[in-house]
Amino acid sequence: MVKLIISDIDGTLVPDGTNQINQEIYDVIMQLKDRGVQFAAASGRQYISIKKLFEPIADEIYYIPDGGSVVRTCDEIIFCESIPQQVAKEVARDILKIPDCDMMICGMKGTYVMDKNSKMAKWLSDSYLFDVEELKSLEEEIQDVILKVSLYHENDAEGKAADFFTEKWESQLQLSCAGAMWIDCSHKNANKGIALEHLQRHLNISKDETMAFGDNINDIEMMKSAGISYAIGNARMEVKAIADRIADTNVKDGVLKELKKLLDQ
Repeated sequence: MVKLIISDIDGTLVPDGTNQINQEIYDVIMQLKDRGVQFAAASGRQYISIKKLFEPIADEIYYIPDGGSVVRTCDEIIFCESIPQQVAKEVARDILKIPDCDMMICGMKGTYVMDKNSKMAKWLSDSYLFDVEELKSLEEEIQDVILKVSLYHENDAEGKAADFFTEKWESQLQLSCAGAMWIDCSHKNANKGIALEHLQRHLNISKDETMAFGDNINDIEMMKSAGISYAIGNARMEVKAIADRIADTNVKDGVLKELKKLLDQ
């Protein structure tokens, strides 16, 4: 019996970088909860962005933001893996050396950028609904717990990171591809799979009682930690290769369709 459902957001529940969610999912999640099935949203997004997306049922679900760096509810931190601020700033400096790339430093309270008027920053605040703050310089002390640093490029983050950045940092940090535009850099013990395992222990729910949905490379560990895994129809081939089942695409409400099937069982 499924007791926990966990889903990625961008590319899985909604088109990348949008809040275009079918609001029917709120009612379906609550109907499942009435039957003893918990729901968790896992994403590279910050907590406040996910909470805004699920505002009508914000207090009723679990959150795994920042690529698995945190597991929480609205009121309780269940698990957290942070990175030292000086490490985060060195990563940020390296990103800014790469042509045509930008970076964000993600903390527990907010997201920190060098220019609030940049294309990336405006997209974060307008589409993802991030709380974005501008740094005067990377020498400035950030009054926050740092969870990750993300490399941004408008269409080829993996390619841009390939020259020196990946080789330098992959042994020290968890580097995760979060779509064509993002490489997320977080603690070695922070990914969606590890986060899911913490949540399973917290809820006393087994792997076999867990269902997961994803579309990208950074969802693979999470999907492997679930007894039933779905790749969305628009998922990368690497994700489809390890998934137990294939759902419809995100724009055709693939996740919602599968959750409604659960209600019919």
